[in-house]
Amino acid sequence: MAGFILILRLFRVMAPDPIINSRSTGRSDTGRVRASNQDAILVDEVSGLWLVADGMGGHAGGAEASHLARETVRSSVAAGANLEDAIRHAHRAILDSQAADPDKADMGTTIVALRERGHEYEILWVGDSRAYLFDSGAARLTLLTRDHNLAGMMVAVGAISQSEANRHPKRHVLTDCLGLHSEQGPRIDRLCGHWQPGQMLLLCSDGLSGELDDERMASILSQDKPLEALAGQLMEHALTAGARDNVSLVLVRAPADQARRARSGGWRRWLGRG
Repeated sequence: MAGFILILRLFRVMAPDPIINSRSTGRSDTGRVRASNQDAILVDEVSGLWLVADGMGGHAGGAEASHLARETVRSSVAAGANLEDAIRHAHRAILDSQAADPDKADMGTTIVALRERGHEYEILWVGDSRAYLFDSGAARLTLLTRDHNLAGMMVAVGAISQSEANRHPKRHVLTDCLGLHSEQGPRIDRLCGHWQPGQMLLLCSDGLSGELDDERMASILSQDKPLEALAGQLMEHALTAGARDNVSLVLVRAPADQARRARSGGWRRWLGRG
């Protein structure tokens, strides 16, 4: 009997666990005020591609713009395009859709996208959807992106602080988005990073960052819980705070952390604690 139990425990350790093997998750919610959800998210661990897009331009237009951006970026990257070109393809796809339907002439979307290659990653964005880096060792949350809005411009020139920008009345006035009518097209900002143990990346629409301050988000992410639980708590707190806009978020854990958690999860199951 002891040998049989040993074999069962070994099987449980070796068997795939979809929660432990998953190192990213995403949530999107209409919120408490809006009638529809115009956000779109992508969680694609196989391709190493994640994104959040926040659409605008009316119920049908905003939703179409964000979903068109997501699908165009996904298909362009799968076809071999780099992330910046994929985002430019999405911008042109939205312009084409605007031209085909005058009722959607004002539609557009923000985008923040993460592309990973091994332990290297890049983040590109247009608009005010954000990327944050969370360091579990220091329990510190750092804003990586700069909002493409009037408040963000004021931060860039030193007129106001980031904390002031988060409450500024002009923070919702975008200076760039996909679908913006201009000769040059949208400004696409880019940053690169190298994964370190204990790190997570958070991509989100302003529906999350507008409801929860950095301290609240850092406090939630500091908990030693599965990503699904952390994402659920972020969403729950945003909804409790009022969720005046659609709320979308994607969480991605460092690759090294996933391997460590998988090993520790195996030992916990072996000891009968999983």
